[in-house]
Amino acid sequence: MKQDGTILCCAPLLYKWYTMHLPQSYLSKEKGVYSKKIMAFTPTEIVWYIPAYDSGTIIDSCGVFNNVPFIGVHGGINYNPILARRQFKYPVEGKPRDIVLERVFYHNHADNQDMRQRFAEAWKTIHKKDSNQLGKKSDFVHETYVQWIIDCAMSYGMPYTLPRLLTSTTFKISLPLLPQTKEEYQRRLHEANRESAGWKVKYQTSERKNDTIMGILEQTTWELKEKVRENAELKDLLKRKDAIIDQMPGSRRRCMDFFAGAPSDSEE
Repeated sequence: MKQDGTILCCAPLLYKWYTMHLPQSYLSKEKGVYSKKIMAFTPTEIVWYIPAYDSGTIIDSCGVFNNVPFIGVHGGINYNPILARRQFKYPVEGKPRDIVLERVFYHNHADNQDMRQRFAEAWKTIHKKDSNQLGKKSDFVHETYVQWIIDCAMSYGMPYTLPRLLTSTTFKISLPLLPQTKEEYQRRLHEANRESAGWKVKYQTSERKNDTIMGILEQTTWELKEKVRENAELKDLLKRKDAIIDQMPGSRRRCMDFFAGAPSDSEE
C-alpha cells in the first residue's frame, strides 16, 4: 500500500469488490485517515446489493470444504460465502454456525499438509445454491446477526475508536423467524445434519488420535517398568555376589582377586 491508500500488492480484486459497496461520497471525500472515512458511514449508505452481479446462484462450497478455497501466488486462504449473502439480498438470521466459519490458509513455503493440492482438487466439485435453498430475498436486517458482527469486531480489538454506536443505525427486531415453508425447514435440517456430520468426523478423528497417543503412552510406561525391574534384579545379583565374596577367607579372596585379572585358557 502506498500513500492515499492505493493498494499495489496482490489484492486489487478484493479492493475493487470492497469499494463497489461504498457510496460515491467515499471517493469524493478529502484525504484523511482511512478508518475515519469508512467508520463515518451508516448501514443505509452502504451499497449492499448490485443487481448486475447477481447471476441467480452463488458458490456455497467446494469439494470437502464447508466454504470456498482460494489459491494465490504465495499461498491460499478460504472464503466464507455465508458472510457475503447480504450482497445478494439474502439476510442472515443470526450467528452463522462455526463449521461454515472455519478458517483455512497455507503458505507455499510451509505447506506440510499439501493444502495447495487439496484446494485445487476441491474446485473439481463445486456446490452452488439458489433462491430455492437460500430463501426469499429481502432488505431485512436481523439484529442478532448485526450484534454478532459488533461483538466480533470488539473482540478482535479495532485499532481505532468508533465515532458512533453501531447499534444506533440498526432496527430493533425480534429473534430470527422460524421456517415458513417445508422446503425452508428441510434446507435448515439438511444444513444442521451436514454440520453435525462434520463435527462427528472431527470427533472421531480426535478420538483415534487420542487412542494412538494413549497406546504409545502405555507402551512407554510398560517399557520403563521393565527396565526398572531389570535394574532391580541386577542390583540384587550384585548384592548377593558381594555377600558371598565377603564371607570367603582372606587368602582365598586374594587368590581369586589375582586370578580374576589373569587371562583364561580360551583367551590364550
